[in-house]
Amino acid sequence: MVSNTPIDMLKAISLIQKTITNPYIGVFVSLLLIIPSLYIILEDISVIRKEYIFLAIGIPIYIKSLNKIFDNILNLDKDLFK
Repeated sequence: MVSNTPIDMLKAISLIQKTITNPYIGVFVSLLLIIPSLYIILEDISVIRKEYIFLAIGIPIYIKSLNKIFDNILNLDKDLFK
């Protein structure tokens, strides 16, 4: 049961925001867009399909998420050696 108190709403919004900004979720979602789209596109590449749009959306999300993950790894190593 979901309560409508302001504190519960703030907790829910905070959880949703953390989930959306998590780069690992971004990688997972982008792969869910990329892999099925490639499978369908490779059947017949001469036909324009909606999967091209999914591919065009998924690849930038994938690159941005991986970039964020690697930046976090590199920044973590800098903090360890200070």
